[in-house]
Amino acid sequence: MNDGSKTVESRFLLAAIVCALLLILNYFALVGTPWGRQFDHDAFLGRKMLSRETITFDSDILKLVRKRTLFLGAVATLAIAVMRRCTFVGIVAVAASGCAVVGAVVLKRVLPWHALVPSDAMLNSGFQTNTYPSGHTTVVTSLALSLLLVSPSRWRPWLAIAGGYIGATVATGVLFVGAHRPSDALGAFAWSGFCMNVAAAFVVRLQGRHRPGYAFPNRAAFRIAFGILVSAAIWLFSAAAAPAYPLTGPPFFVLTVSIIAGAFTLIAWYGWQLRAVDWPADSIV
Repeated sequence: MNDGSKTVESRFLLAAIVCALLLILNYFALVGTPWGRQFDHDAFLGRKMLSRETITFDSDILKLVRKRTLFLGAVATLAIAVMRRCTFVGIVAVAASGCAVVGAVVLKRVLPWHALVPSDAMLNSGFQTNTYPSGHTTVVTSLALSLLLVSPSRWRPWLAIAGGYIGATVATGVLFVGAHRPSDALGAFAWSGFCMNVAAAFVVRLQGRHRPGYAFPNRAAFRIAFGILVSAAIWLFSAAAAPAYPLTGPPFFVLTVSIIAGAFTLIAWYGWQLRAVDWPADSIV
């Protein structure tokens, strides 16, 4: 492994640490403190001002995220890896995605939950248990990152933008339909990011081949990043201006913005870092 690949590996390991810290800090800030829980609940209850059409649309989108979706995503990831002769990378990607999904189920069961604010009683019994992190968001985010891992390097930044839109739609959808609190969606991004960044660092160390000229950010990278942020902002504010998606209060707005920014930041950053490496044909095929 050359110096360029080592740099990329280090970035993925650092990102994994950051995601782990965000997973913990988000939980203790928005779930484990009275003020955080109140802010989270106010944002959740703000969804009641959304139109029926918006909620129905997001509900239909979420119905597409099933066990079958996870299976088809895994098959597609492996198929792309086999066609690109990087089967080992595909196996690692699928394994990491599976670990993220299973780990989310485990985290829901082991993370403590207790009533902190009076508005806890306003939520149905399904929320008075462990819901952190969101399973739907974890599935979609980990699959998007898995597909980026096995895709051709020159496609990754643009596929990442598409992945950001899909991730943002599903993550805001679990809030809009009332399936999860905002903190659950944010936690899912952090958990998925941790698992998939560890996987990326692992395969870069074992099979990463540096592509000269792409290891370090340049002006083009900042322009793409700025374009991603602008598109995310336009996506949000145009929707907020529409009658079907009203601005329902500061907590709802702030955490919805955080969810959208989290989706675009994680997936776009992951895709851009992977642009610096590619995988030689492995010996498994």
